[in-house]
Amino acid sequence: MVSDKETPETIRGRLDILRKGIVSEENSVNYYKALLDKIPEDTETHIGMRRMYHDLMLEEKKHVEHFRQLILQWEQRLNEF
Repeated sequence: MVSDKETPETIRGRLDILRKGIVSEENSVNYYKALLDKIPEDTETHIGMRRMYHDLMLEEKKHVEHFRQLILQWEQRLNEF
């Protein structure tokens, strides 16, 4: 039976996943930034595309910040052991 109790090892497992996840989120930020940089502002369609890539990039930045907060939270819990 699985216990709900956190241990140093369960927290290390959580941190491992969070550290991998933040890399993925940062890669998404860079991906949308690269796409944004490639689209010219020469048509209304392109302007709409640029706006959407910018919005998606900002959303991914929020995810990065959330991951950072979670990492800090779980590192603090690990240090309490």
